[in-house]
Amino acid sequence: MTDPNIPRPTPVPEGLSRELELKEKKDPFIGQTVSERYVITSLIGSGGMGNVYLAEHVLLKKKVALKILHFELSKNKDTVERFKREAIAASNIGQSNIVDVTDFGYTEQGNAFFVMEYVEGESLADIIKKRAPLPLHHVIAISAQIALALYSAHSKGIVHRDMKPENILITSKNEISPFVKIVDFGISKIIGTGVTSRKERTLTKAGAIFGTPEYMSPEQAGGQQVDTRTDIYSLGVMMYEMSTGKLPFSDQNYMKVLHKHQYEIPDLPSSKEHGVPPEMDAIIMRCLEKTAGNRYPTMLDLLADLKKVYGQHKLEKQINLAFLLNSTVILRAEGEAPDTALPPPSERDMLRMLNQETMAGRGRSDTVAPTRKKSVLVTAVIILALLLVAGILFYRAFIRPDRVLVAERTPQEAQKPLPKPDPVPDKQRPEPEKKPLHATQTQKGGKATAKKTITLKVNSNLAGVTVVNNETGKVLCATPCVTKIPKDPGGVMVLGFQKDDFNIRPMAIALDRDITVNVDLKQN
Repeated sequence: MTDPNIPRPTPVPEGLSRELELKEKKDPFIGQTVSERYVITSLIGSGGMGNVYLAEHVLLKKKVALKILHFELSKNKDTVERFKREAIAASNIGQSNIVDVTDFGYTEQGNAFFVMEYVEGESLADIIKKRAPLPLHHVIAISAQIALALYSAHSKGIVHRDMKPENILITSKNEISPFVKIVDFGISKIIGTGVTSRKERTLTKAGAIFGTPEYMSPEQAGGQQVDTRTDIYSLGVMMYEMSTGKLPFSDQNYMKVLHKHQYEIPDLPSSKEHGVPPEMDAIIMRCLEKTAGNRYPTMLDLLADLKKVYGQHKLEKQINLAFLLNSTVILRAEGEAPDTALPPPSERDMLRMLNQETMAGRGRSDTVAPTRKKSVLVTAVIILALLLVAGILFYRAFIRPDRVLVAERTPQEAQKPLPKPDPVPDKQRPEPEKKPLHATQTQKGGKATAKKTITLKVNSNLAGVTVVNNETGKVLCATPCVTKIPKDPGGVMVLGFQKDDFNIRPMAIALDRDITVNVDLKQN
């Protein structure tokens, strides 16, 4: 299903600047045949490590992209090692949303190069610059494909570490639009190899921080050890930018940006762009948690929530993502598919799923079954429908639905009452819990069940901040502090903060798990 709002790719990349044209005229590689196989025809892009060229395979007549390392850098063993690592990382993942690397070698002049598939399209950075804030269905489509691609990378032990819109190409493929392609694994971390243990410090040049400040996770900004959750944070920044047209943190001084990522809490996306629904607020803010342990554990968990938003807002009317959201990896994460070690869907699998009956408007015509089988099928469908209705009624009557949690509320929002659960008839209302909220419930036989409290830890850059329950006025503790509060899997508590003449915004927290809150005080 092609989206008309995403431009069709053109043979010549958009935005080829005058500077790039001048470089192309002086470039010695234009017109040269590399490794007797690739004829270089034009310059696509230029960067600090090298240039990317459009080339054509001599025999196959197929367009490819060549990334050629600068000659001076090709003499540096560590730089070449990092360059090789990018080629190895990309080629080992083998997922259709990641640009594939097919060859590696050296030019006659001694420059290291690798060959990758050529993608005709536009960078996400250009799309954000021209059209942000993007529609919700575009944000979901792009974010979900990035998440699935990074899930594939993470499953191979590869962390990208430089996720940003410039490294995301948006194109159309097999009538799927927008179709995402991730590039540049140049500073990726391959977990569990020698490259990222003893050699890591050498490859990063005496402790230099690699990455792009605006998209760095707090642990990456602080030069700490990173894992797959650093990519989750960076994707959260991109979702924030796609949804609002603005970055959560920006400054002319990149050191200030790094400091903000580590210590400041971003505004809700909906405060920057009113069209952002609360469900996306919750997803983005969870990705942007300062503590890695409070973010989504994996990209699959993030994908599951993106799928919920896609369904709740009926986005299938704008864009068909059945090829992605019905993939085995997501169904397996939701317990709807066998928990077997299946790889992510290949391009062929995606096309096959796109043509299945379950995808709206794209069904195929099967052979008509005998009448008896049809009647049995109709009966089964009716029974399933009745069971489904009964299940929904039971769920609404006896089970408290989960609410979407937001990570923070503005002062105006904090004054509004939180939504109340659906009323339950008196006859169906369960007996109130007589045991203390802080008690641990015990079953017959002495086995302990889930605990009734969670641990709230509050830090602040200035000590002595009073933490209160903003709705009851009850004082919880004074920073730095650790306290126990009642656990409520479907609930939210709005925390208030008081200290002298400081004006500190309240914050909403989920009551389903232990949480750490960092408060940054600014003098008025």
